[in-house]
Amino acid sequence: MLRSFFVITLRLLWRNKLISFINIFSLSIGIMAFILIMLYVHHELSYDKFNENYDRIYRLQGDDYGKLPPIIGQYVKDKVPEVENIARLAGGRKQFITLIPEEGPRDLKQVDANIFWADSTTFEVFTLLFIKGDPRSALTEPFTAVLTESISKKLFGDTNPMMKNIEFMDHQFMITGIIEDIQNFHIEIDILFSQESIPKVYPVYNLNHAGSSSWLWSATYLLMNDEIDEKQVEEKINKVLTEINDGNLFDLEFKHFHLSPLKDIYFSGSVQNLPYGLHGNLKLIRIFIAVAIFVLALACINYINLTTARATLRLKEVAMKKVAGSSRIVLGYQFIIESVMITFISFLLAFTLIQTIMPLFKRILMVNINLTEMIRPETLILVALGVLLLGGVAGFYPALYFTSLKTGELFKGERMKATKGIFFRHALMTIQFIISIVLIIGIISNHRQLNYARNLDLGFNKDQIITVNTPGDFPEMYTLRESFKDMLLQHHEIFKVSFSAGNPGSQFGTSPVEIDGIKKVLKFFMIDPDYIELMDIKILKGRNFSWDNIGERLKPSNLLPTDKVGIIFNETAIKKFGIDSTVGKTIYWTDRYNIRIQLEIIGIVRDFHFRSFHHEIEPLVLVWGPPMVTANIKVNASNIYPLLRMIEADWKNVYGNRPFVYQFLDETFYRQYKSDEQLATVIRYFTGIAILIACMGLFALSSFMVAHRTKEIGIRKTMGATIKTIYIMLSWDFLKWILLAAVIACPIAWYLMDKWLQGFAYHIKLGVDIFIIAVLIAVGIALLTITWQALKTARANPVEALKYE
Repeated sequence: MLRSFFVITLRLLWRNKLISFINIFSLSIGIMAFILIMLYVHHELSYDKFNENYDRIYRLQGDDYGKLPPIIGQYVKDKVPEVENIARLAGGRKQFITLIPEEGPRDLKQVDANIFWADSTTFEVFTLLFIKGDPRSALTEPFTAVLTESISKKLFGDTNPMMKNIEFMDHQFMITGIIEDIQNFHIEIDILFSQESIPKVYPVYNLNHAGSSSWLWSATYLLMNDEIDEKQVEEKINKVLTEINDGNLFDLEFKHFHLSPLKDIYFSGSVQNLPYGLHGNLKLIRIFIAVAIFVLALACINYINLTTARATLRLKEVAMKKVAGSSRIVLGYQFIIESVMITFISFLLAFTLIQTIMPLFKRILMVNINLTEMIRPETLILVALGVLLLGGVAGFYPALYFTSLKTGELFKGERMKATKGIFFRHALMTIQFIISIVLIIGIISNHRQLNYARNLDLGFNKDQIITVNTPGDFPEMYTLRESFKDMLLQHHEIFKVSFSAGNPGSQFGTSPVEIDGIKKVLKFFMIDPDYIELMDIKILKGRNFSWDNIGERLKPSNLLPTDKVGIIFNETAIKKFGIDSTVGKTIYWTDRYNIRIQLEIIGIVRDFHFRSFHHEIEPLVLVWGPPMVTANIKVNASNIYPLLRMIEADWKNVYGNRPFVYQFLDETFYRQYKSDEQLATVIRYFTGIAILIACMGLFALSSFMVAHRTKEIGIRKTMGATIKTIYIMLSWDFLKWILLAAVIACPIAWYLMDKWLQGFAYHIKLGVDIFIIAVLIAVGIALLTITWQALKTARANPVEALKYE
């Protein structure tokens, strides 16, 4: 029996080649789109799950601070019994590491790596797999280091790096461990240095240092001894920390400490004073899932629509089988098994398409998705269930409907003309175009928002600025920077060179200051006097820093209470804190040596967007002083690449073989919109797929519907109907449903897009034109799809039409 069903299915597919192709291909690309998106979703949801203690790890945060003074972690471990262990990770910036040459001449070898200062207990909290070394002792001693496998190969090739030295900050660190490269971890780790090294590398710091200016504050992770009640443990932590959280030890009093579960960190977004870490976009994931379901739903609707429509052509076949003695159950099985077989063929084609499309998909989303995920047992089981479910659903309706008809009705074909089936198919087609119109509105809104973000006045000029991170922030490096700057300014294509602590878009440091006796936390950005002019930032009041007023610079050495450091506020800082008599006003800051320093406001600058438009402009203080490691190079060159080679030559003259890594500021800034660009690209591609599926379904359905009205059209033409009249009649039968889809789709799309735009602090308004354009596109596509069929039928010879059947 199964062999018979198989043969009949193949014959049906061959007999109706065009409809079969549309049915199988539209379903396969829908399945392909769904699987591709779900592979990406699985990749994103897998972050941090490699940790064996995934459900027991929490990051301790104070207010919205992601890094805390190191002493807090140790205090909590000692005082809270639920805390089994801690891991503190400080640093997290990319810095240069040097390989110590062995005896004999050898080129200096350096790599740019993500460096962390880590507790020896890090390997007890996180599951980091050792290739070489002992995790229990790898970071217990000062000047020890653990490298990832990829960094080890960059520095040492295939030789054994154990017990060899690398150089950082003029200190030698012995390699005591090699770990596997860490995949899908929210922390990007290349090298771990022992926390015990900190007081020796930075004598001013020690592991109990708590000064607010310390960039060696640590992200503090807690390993709980069992599943906990988060609220109860938070209450205990806040209670025990009141002993030291008095605003004196930390120079900052936290209002509330809370636990952030590891399972939430990746999607929780960046937090204050924690510049490192990868973060996903949960809203983006939800949108992707919705798009995947939409596209698969379109394909399934197409499939069910065409399957049920084509089944009406088989009335006499069903009647003959009933006369020959076939039971309703056998006939039902036949329809369902045929449908399952066609679905299975579609799945096979979908997997072939996935292998073809995967490289492009990975390039768009910039992720490394492994196709082996598709051949896991649980995936194969889901695929098998999907084939059975989809095939069963598509085959169930014709099986139930046509096997319930009496044999006489089947021979007459009377029930074929019933409006119930036609309405069902039109309803499914309407759902298809609702989804398509929503996606088209999404594309237009996303495109306009990104253009708005690109063209909105940032408050500074980002064009033709090259940024280069220079090594270290120590007195001996200042001279090298000045030499590098002097050499650059000898090129007539270079207008100006300025140094800063980073770029707009990066996270700035925070520190509390005292304004009118009240402590306020502000973001600080370190620049030199040329920065404001180079970036074309407008000074609204007061003046800029001046090279002639060296006394207002924040010195790298100890300051005296009598020193007065110049600072510049942005507009938002003035407005938020309601400062009167701004220029010339003195506020106070306590430095890392607990010296109360005077800060004098010498100017106010126009607000500029130092973060993406997802965030409102925050209060910002510009300070002239260290750290200033980023060289900002303003150029004017029609051909930038010869100039880059000259800049690299100057770099080598000053810094030798240290790697020369440059970026264009405009590209750096727009990198903040990576997830939005990804969303736009994915929606654009998959909306194209959705529209293609809908059009293929509409084409096949219109072919079917027009074929069933051939006799009617012949009579109308005999009675004097024109081609135009018949074309309008046939087109209207479909357009009225598409217009109904537009009426339903527009409010749905408005709600979804309004929710999405709320994620931007600065965004477009959803104008009526967006919806009108989307509806016109949908109607235009529909008309193009059905026009050929309608005109072909309207132009046919009425004599041939009357001979139909």
